[in-house]
Amino acid sequence: MISDSVVFLLRTFRGIISPFRRKTSDSQLTQDSSQNTQGNTTDMASNFTPPSPKPELLVLDVDWTLWPFHTDMDVSPPFKKDSGEVRDSRGKAIQPFPDVPRILDWLKGNGYTLALASRTWAPSDMERLLILLDWNKYFSYKEIYKGTKTKHFSKFKQNSGVPYNKMLFFDDEDINIHEIGNIGVMCIFVTNGLNWNLLQKGLEKYAKERS
Repeated sequence: MISDSVVFLLRTFRGIISPFRRKTSDSQLTQDSSQNTQGNTTDMASNFTPPSPKPELLVLDVDWTLWPFHTDMDVSPPFKKDSGEVRDSRGKAIQPFPDVPRILDWLKGNGYTLALASRTWAPSDMERLLILLDWNKYFSYKEIYKGTKTKHFSKFKQNSGVPYNKMLFFDDEDINIHEIGNIGVMCIFVTNGLNWNLLQKGLEKYAKERS
């Protein structure tokens, strides 16, 4: 079990390490049209036919893939939902990357089996945010705890019965892409959050190389 004091220290010293890490900014959430598809995601979703074969398990990282912050350093519990908006104890709005809500709906609606993999130091806080955002309905499997993601994927393989070469993984950290790619999972590197164009390219790459 992760000590609360560890998470407290991470959050306490966020100001020291923040210059060396990414921070939420308007420029990151509103990239050029080739990267950010907010506004026309509905049209893209309705016009895109899922390529075949589909991955039997599609795995998503959380921090800086689904939302633009680190749960264990950039937001402060307790979290609450008021008038449909989730906020932390400082009043900071908890918002995903713009395309993510529609992407999750589309993936689930098109029969993809989804999983979450996170190495956060604050698993209980992440679980709470998933509940408040009503995202647990999308995911059949979740592995949320500190450690190498090879352990997360070993659990996915064990619990789902899906072999590594039938999985597709989206993540924003080079080390995860390298480690998980080495065990046979197709990995897609995420730069500034999951968006529709990146999802489409990832699914097409999987269908082409795994056919």
